[in-house]
Amino acid sequence: MATDGLSLYACITELNSLVGCRIDKVQQPDRDMILLHVHGPNAGRMKLMLCIHAENGRIQTVSRSFENPDAAPAFCMLLRKYLIGCRIVSVAQAGLNRIAVLTLSGRNELMDAVHLQLVVELMGRHGNLFLLDENGRIIDCMRHFGISETAARVCLPNVPYEAPPEIEKADPFTISESRLAALANGRMPSAWLSASVSGISKLCAEQIVAEGTPPERIASAIRSVFDALAAHRFAPSVIPGVGILPFAPKNTPFERYESMNDAFDAFYQHRDEQQFLTKLATSLRNVLEHARKRTEKKLNDCLKTIGDEAHIEKDRLYGELLLTYHGSSAGRKSVTVLNYYADPPEPVDVPLDPKYSAADNAQRYFKRYRKNKAAHAYAVEQLGALNEELDYLKGQLLNVSVCTTREELNEIRDELVRLRFIRETGNGPKPQQKQQSHPIRYRTISGTDILVGKNNLQNERLVRTSDPDHVWLHAKNVPASHVVLCTKEPSREDLSIAAAIAAYHSSVSASENVPVDYTRVRYVKKPSGAKPGYVNYFQQHTLYATPSLESIEPYRVKEET
Repeated sequence: MATDGLSLYACITELNSLVGCRIDKVQQPDRDMILLHVHGPNAGRMKLMLCIHAENGRIQTVSRSFENPDAAPAFCMLLRKYLIGCRIVSVAQAGLNRIAVLTLSGRNELMDAVHLQLVVELMGRHGNLFLLDENGRIIDCMRHFGISETAARVCLPNVPYEAPPEIEKADPFTISESRLAALANGRMPSAWLSASVSGISKLCAEQIVAEGTPPERIASAIRSVFDALAAHRFAPSVIPGVGILPFAPKNTPFERYESMNDAFDAFYQHRDEQQFLTKLATSLRNVLEHARKRTEKKLNDCLKTIGDEAHIEKDRLYGELLLTYHGSSAGRKSVTVLNYYADPPEPVDVPLDPKYSAADNAQRYFKRYRKNKAAHAYAVEQLGALNEELDYLKGQLLNVSVCTTREELNEIRDELVRLRFIRETGNGPKPQQKQQSHPIRYRTISGTDILVGKNNLQNERLVRTSDPDHVWLHAKNVPASHVVLCTKEPSREDLSIAAAIAAYHSSVSASENVPVDYTRVRYVKKPSGAKPGYVNYFQQHTLYATPSLESIEPYRVKEET
């Protein structure tokens, strides 16, 4: 949900406490987000977030930390040059539009006083962030738009800033009750409020008037909400999963908060995390898909080379047969020789290059034979490694699809960096100690825990740290998670549940009667030099399970937050 004009109005009112604060640090954790670290006598030390994301765009103070890229983007470096050391003179809103303006004062390199503006446009997919000089010219902006048929204005450096075109709407703080009644004229509030009154979204319009309000009282009900907001009597509220309002809604259950910042935190923190996880998972999936396609191409080339063995031997045969030919071959494209390897011997037409003699053509056949024979031997040698790499990449794609936390995805990324599937520049800061992720936990009716690894690091940790006599399970011959049934004497029912869980957390989760191998943890070994997550096991037995989310979800232990 994008921030509407009324919510931004309430937020700007709270942010006036930042007036006089000094900007100490500028960060850009995401391409749509800027963090200003500020401190001042009225606010203490705070972080001001300016986010222009199409769905999560807002301006607010935050207390939590964000991960930053190793190298700051160019726009962030420019903001650091101009903003660090500046003080916030005012925080204002352009009318009731979704535009916030931060006026700043500071000094340049020559110690001359300068006045700057940060203009934050929360316009959905058209959102942008501008840094303006004292003449209103764009120093730079987060998103550049040049002259084109689809561009309503130019957003480039050294161009005068032009505000988005305004739509003629009534001001909710000055509109009279009679005017509201005339606008309503029997229509539903959500149908005309957002279209006729400035700063009101469709969600806001739907929640201003209680359902069942008599038509003659609708105008006064709307006026009372506007009067409360004009007097800064805000009631920050969150409709879970829907949006944020600066007043208490009339039609829907809601959660009340002390400030708009608290409401923004409650509503957006989970969405921000999910957005980050989606972006990271997509990035990892793209890396793995690219590597998988490349490995599959290499594997197909190897199989093709191995399949050409008969053609390779034919080159050797032609070379040997040409050595027995003593006639003239000048200018001829082929010669017929007797194949004495056949029983009985039979004539064979051997293609020639007319530019060379029969002896030279024979040497060319031998040279091609040696080259292709070496390629064939190399292909046979690489076949096992390529198949192993392909299985590894398919397993990692499965792991990415089941990971649900930042720590789990970062463990996969670190592993891909170690194996050189992802290149790191090495110029960034030293990595900090990262929090360890945890496997999925299920618990059977008998109270026995079942642990499921969600990436290779978790899988290896499960095998390494589990009791040697506990039961280890894995879907047979397919990429899948490692599963440990934490008991030495499993019941038949617990073993069936664990098998269904192992089948569900595999690449064949949509199949029926999935074979699942199980054995003791002590019989699971990682070969020396094998890729992460790869193991050999023995003394196994096989169960068959038909996986489904409905059958295993009741046993899942909810993660503690």
